[in-house]
Amino acid sequence: MSYTVFNKSKIACALAALAIVGSANYASAAPAHDKTVIGYITQWEAWKTMPNHGIEKGAATHLNVDMNKYSILNFSFFGVAKDGSLHSGDYRNKSIYQKGAVQEPAPLLHEDLYSSWDYHILWGELEMISDFPGEWGNKELKARIAAQGFVPHPTANGKWLHEPTGLTGKMPLPLKKEGGAPGLLDKAKQEGVTVMASIGGWSMSKHFPEMAADPVKRERFLEDVKRLMDMGFDGIDLDWEYPAFGGMNFDGRPDDFKNFEDLVVEIRRVIGPDKKISAAFAASPTKLEGFDWPKLDQYMDYFNMMTYDYEGGWSEKAGHNSPLYAYPTASSQDFNWHSMAQFLASKNVTASKINMGLAYYGRGVQTAEPADVGAVTKKQQVTFSVDGPLQSAADLTNWKNYEGQPNYVYIKQQMAGWTEHWDDVAKVPYLTKGNYFLSYDNEKSIGLKAEYIVDNNLGGVIVWQVAGDLECKGSYVPRGRYLKECTNLSLPLATVVDNVFNNTKPSAAPVLTVPGAQSVNSGANLELQLSATDADSQRLTFNADMGTVVATGDKTATLSYVAPTTKVDQTVTINVKVSDGKKVDSKAITVKVIGDPSIVNNAPTLTVPASVDVVGGKTVAINVSADDQDANDTLTITSDMGELIQSGNSAVINYTAEKVTADTTVSIKVTVSDGTDSVEKTVVVNVSPAPLGNEWDANKVYNTGDSVVVNGVKYTAKWWTKGEQPGKAAVWAEFDDGSTQEWRADKVYTGGKLVTYQGVTYKAKWWTMGNNPADGGPWEAQ
Repeated sequence: MSYTVFNKSKIACALAALAIVGSANYASAAPAHDKTVIGYITQWEAWKTMPNHGIEKGAATHLNVDMNKYSILNFSFFGVAKDGSLHSGDYRNKSIYQKGAVQEPAPLLHEDLYSSWDYHILWGELEMISDFPGEWGNKELKARIAAQGFVPHPTANGKWLHEPTGLTGKMPLPLKKEGGAPGLLDKAKQEGVTVMASIGGWSMSKHFPEMAADPVKRERFLEDVKRLMDMGFDGIDLDWEYPAFGGMNFDGRPDDFKNFEDLVVEIRRVIGPDKKISAAFAASPTKLEGFDWPKLDQYMDYFNMMTYDYEGGWSEKAGHNSPLYAYPTASSQDFNWHSMAQFLASKNVTASKINMGLAYYGRGVQTAEPADVGAVTKKQQVTFSVDGPLQSAADLTNWKNYEGQPNYVYIKQQMAGWTEHWDDVAKVPYLTKGNYFLSYDNEKSIGLKAEYIVDNNLGGVIVWQVAGDLECKGSYVPRGRYLKECTNLSLPLATVVDNVFNNTKPSAAPVLTVPGAQSVNSGANLELQLSATDADSQRLTFNADMGTVVATGDKTATLSYVAPTTKVDQTVTINVKVSDGKKVDSKAITVKVIGDPSIVNNAPTLTVPASVDVVGGKTVAINVSADDQDANDTLTITSDMGELIQSGNSAVINYTAEKVTADTTVSIKVTVSDGTDSVEKTVVVNVSPAPLGNEWDANKVYNTGDSVVVNGVKYTAKWWTKGEQPGKAAVWAEFDDGSTQEWRADKVYTGGKLVTYQGVTYKAKWWTMGNNPADGGPWEAQ
């Protein structure tokens, strides 16, 4: 690997000079608590003039960030170009949403000081030096230029080179002003705050997949990572939106997950063990299952979960942008903070590395009916400044200047005429006005989320983005031509987070006490006394997965359990839980049920199709079910052929027929047993010869749009592929004609999809795979 090597002693001297010039007398001021608070500070927000809520051009910068309240600031974003190099966000291809558009390479920071805030944010108040002083020029100016590491560019006239970082640009030269306002890098260092370089974002992630997969492009990427470290950044934050699933004008690739992990390992090698690595992740478990979490946990410092943008203009129903808990009408029951935290816990991700996302903005939509949670949205063709033309329900009537996603401070100022609501299930507020709906967070919901972080011992939060609650109650003082500093800064949401993290102790989990092992006769009633203690004196709730629980006091309850009627002895485990609303304690009670030999056992019943049809070489799913008059009997279903998957008292037999040249029949014996008696039935499988056609061939190359058939299912190639099996590789999309098909255990279904199972139509409530519709859960009968 080849990186530009600079004179280390010269770099050290120049950086020391940079730190001194223009520095104010700041004390170390990072938060005193032990939680991580990460704020995204964008390099484009400074362009915006929003007088309707008191933000002037040049105000949404680091000078109006209270570094008492942030431990890390992510400078956002550097983009990835088609050759793997990084570029300033100011060079983003504004047509990147268009088919065939690519991102050309561009400078790491915008070279024109008059057309960008890059240098003004990172380096602070600047003197624009139009040329290097000549032989008889100003000696003091010469010394300052040399001390800060600037020299004339050795190969290009009218340009400068900054030797410590390797940055170049056209004149004027960005010299830090003596006594001027410091830049983000200096100010953060003086105040004990870490600054990360954030790479990617929604509109600059197109070339992530190809870069991570190509060794040459990855080396080019890593060269620029090294340059960012030389600029003074403390680490790298990856914002690849989204591995394996794609984003703006690009598709995901099956190898994205592994390539992401390998990229993290390479970044760690390049930046060393003392710098930080974080990444912003989609907050949907579906998009996260493919990661090797133990490997990432080994190399990364922070996992920044984007627990916002769950609902918006793209949604079919009005819903919450960033709910704390699941609520009935959400697009998915996984779209909330709590589900995300539970998912990460199931992957054993280090809790102190997990930072959940806070939205300092709202999302407004228009609805086709009176607005409320769950109201159907009304979409229309809209052209967005970043995403281009889309069908969207975004509310551009009330929040036009924000394209439907206003900052919190502006929301506060526009509440006249709106009705305020509080969703006590999701634990977030929302506003309605006629057919307009706005989901947002306020001080109350932000406080509850901060408490959730403390109670669950998570690392902290990420904030998108720091200017969202910027409220200047004083006046703006110019700091040069490009920066403005507020004399009386108010940050209502950031203040709530800081107060909670400084003053809230973690909630103590309740302690549950249950009886020891029990013995009871067949069919008899058993009453058990439950109790619990709680150091926080919270109200406690008891429940169990069997029997009936009735509260008998603030911290006591009775569990009534009726033993099954059984001929033989059984052992039953009753799981009991107690909750204080935040934390749970659970215990198990083992109950031996003594069988009654006089009981006559009823044999189970078995329902199977008389016959099924399949093409030779294909797989057919045979759905069977069983029942038993003895409701407490455990039924076991088996078959002598195929792969059987049992769920409750139902099963699917996936039978792959051999290829044949003439019609053939095969008999499959299916058996159900209750442990005492068994019943057997036969399914006749009619196997027909495979038709000549577009069967998938593992040795054949397929291009975008090519169709094949596997196991009777049609698939279409999304990109070039060879040897990747349809139904198992992401390159293949299963053809869907919109009709209601028979449920298959091996198929993924999303919310709203209809299937049939044993003659009944079911509708998926959220993402599901392998869950038998008859068992309920993610399915509801229609």
